[in-house]
Amino acid sequence: MTTSPVAYFISDLHLGARYRGLDPDRETLVLRFLREKAARATHLFILGDLFEFWMEYRSFIPKDHFRILAALEELARGGVEVHYLSGNHDFNLGSFFRDGMGLRVHDDEIRMELQGRRLLLLHGDGLAESDWKYRIMKKVFRHPLSNRCFRLLHPDFGMGLARFMSKASRDQHQNRPRHMDEYEAAGRALLADGRQDILIHGHTHAAFVKEFPEGVYVNSGEWLTRMEYVAMEGGVCRIERFTGEESLGSLPSGPSSGVGRAAPSVPTASGEKKNP
Repeated sequence: MTTSPVAYFISDLHLGARYRGLDPDRETLVLRFLREKAARATHLFILGDLFEFWMEYRSFIPKDHFRILAALEELARGGVEVHYLSGNHDFNLGSFFRDGMGLRVHDDEIRMELQGRRLLLLHGDGLAESDWKYRIMKKVFRHPLSNRCFRLLHPDFGMGLARFMSKASRDQHQNRPRHMDEYEAAGRALLADGRQDILIHGHTHAAFVKEFPEGVYVNSGEWLTRMEYVAMEGGVCRIERFTGEESLGSLPSGPSSGVGRAAPSVPTASGEKKNP
C-alpha cells in the first residue's frame, strides 16, 4: 500500500475507439483506476488522447463517457490535482473541463516542480524530426477558424465523421515504424537544456523509463490493450499496469539506479509501434 505521496501519469486511452482487438471492459478498468488508484494520489496527469476524439460544443457533451467525466470531476472536487494536457485526438478542450469540472487544462506542455524534481510533460505528437508534415497540419487543425467551421456540423455527424477518419488513419498507418530513435533524440535534446530533470510524454504507445546523462526520459504507454501508466513516488518514476488487482499492477523494477522499467513485453525505443 502506498504510504508516501504519489502522482500518476496516463495517456492514450482513446476512449470511444471502435475496432477489433480492444478489451470490451476497457472503460470499466479506466473507471476503476480513477476511483481506486487515482483517488489516493496527490496528482493525476492526463497527457493527451483521453478520447479518440473530442470537440467542445457550446451545449453538447458526448454521453458515451459520462461515467469517466463524472469520476474525473469527483477526483478534482475531492482534492486530487488533475491536469489534462491536450493530445492530437483531443486538442479542442475548451472551457468545460476547466470551468465545469475543476480540472487544470493545458494546450501544449506542462512545466512544474513535483516531489523535488523538475518536470516537462508533453503529449509527444510532432516530436520526431520526420513528422514535419504533421507539424504543419497540427497548426491547421488547431486554428480557431478550423474549429469554428467544424462546430457548424451537427454533433452526431461531426463526432461520427471524426471517428471514421481516425479509424481510417489508424488502419492506414498501423504497420508504419514509429521512428523511436527520433523521439529519443528529441527527448534527450529537450532534457539537455537543463530546465528539467524528467521528461514524460505519451503518443507512441511504448511504455518505458530510461535514465540518460541529460535526465530521465519516460513514456506513459497506452490504455488500448495494456493499461499502462507512470507512478511517481519520492521523485522516482516507474511503469505500472492496471489489472484491476492492485497486487498484480506493478511491473518489475529497474536497474540499480532505482528507475523503473517496463516489462519484457513492452517494446524498447527501437521497436516499431502502430500509429496512435
